[in-house]
Amino acid sequence: MKNIRNRTQIYVDYNSTGPLDDAHLDAVLAALRQFDGNPSSQHATGRRAKVAVEDARNHVANLIGCRSQEMIFTSGATESNNLVIQGVVGKSWDLQGPSSLSSQAPPHVVVGATEHPSVWELAQVLAERGRIRLSVAPVDQNGVIQRAELRALVDHDTVLVAVMLVNNETGAIQPVAELADLAKAKNPLLHFHTDAVQAMGKIDISWLAKSKVDSAAFSAHKIGAFKGVGGLYLRAGTKIQGLMLGGGQERARRPGTENVPGVISFGLMARNLGAVQERSQQQALLAALGRIPGAKIHGDPVQGVANTVNFHIEGVPGDDLLVNLDLAGIAASSGSACSSGVGRPSHVLKAMGYSDWIALNSVRISFGARGGAGDVDRIAEVLEKTVKRTLSPGVG
Repeated sequence: MKNIRNRTQIYVDYNSTGPLDDAHLDAVLAALRQFDGNPSSQHATGRRAKVAVEDARNHVANLIGCRSQEMIFTSGATESNNLVIQGVVGKSWDLQGPSSLSSQAPPHVVVGATEHPSVWELAQVLAERGRIRLSVAPVDQNGVIQRAELRALVDHDTVLVAVMLVNNETGAIQPVAELADLAKAKNPLLHFHTDAVQAMGKIDISWLAKSKVDSAAFSAHKIGAFKGVGGLYLRAGTKIQGLMLGGGQERARRPGTENVPGVISFGLMARNLGAVQERSQQQALLAALGRIPGAKIHGDPVQGVANTVNFHIEGVPGDDLLVNLDLAGIAASSGSACSSGVGRPSHVLKAMGYSDWIALNSVRISFGARGGAGDVDRIAEVLEKTVKRTLSPGVG
């Protein structure tokens, strides 16, 4: 990771992106020298590129135990989430017939209260436009959806339930397999979708295709592959309305020439990706935060993924903490990178019952496989100095 550490001593923003490793970049470049053709072309160069794309598809599909033809390459998880949600809703309108816009109630959609903006904001817009009737499944203080509450929201008009597998801000893990079972027991015809971006490489997801989940979104750069490429698991036989026309690529689900460099990168990372991350750095940081006055942990990190800690420090603006960490060569973030710079409280923390101030001033530390106790010690040192300067001016 020399390219990152040239500018940053400590990188703890893996939920935002997994930085490119020099060896991985070299491997992709070597592959492109052999496979840099258009996979849709019929000549030998195109056929070689097609083989490379299909090889990568197999590696990504193997992570969740699905068939290769059920894995679609997209530009990222935001597109994957949009493709499913708008596709399911659009198909539902198609089935109601041409007069449905004025004579029928809109299809019912249920989403979790702590979804990624690519699900949360899309659902809000569709509801505002009268395209769906929206219900929001609440979460408890740890950010976990309660099974009975979600089941109660499902009715005979529900066409889609979307629940994130691992939250990008807090690391909370949802019982997605059980929630899919409960929802489909009440309405077998609904489509169950999960944004599984933050799960890949952190928890075991080999069960996913064997569950009643119908689709799942993935993003390559979260596991250290290229940005601009993602995946969508779509169970065979699923009917959705297409968002784009103009080509037969990706089985006509996602027309347009595939991002061959990105797909190769995704496949290479998926091939050797570990299934579970260990907790030593998370545990060390939790212990360090326990020694800082006013530091409060959000949710229950030990019940979530092993790499994430979300917290605030009473009386200390989150921006002050992040700026001082950055000046010390430590890359961290506040909540979702996809909502950065918007200056509004985290809807995730608000849904968990936290105040506007806390939701606006949280800090997220998300570790990668590298790093150790020295990184945590340095993070704690910077936080402690920032607290002293803020709460006791003239000290430190």
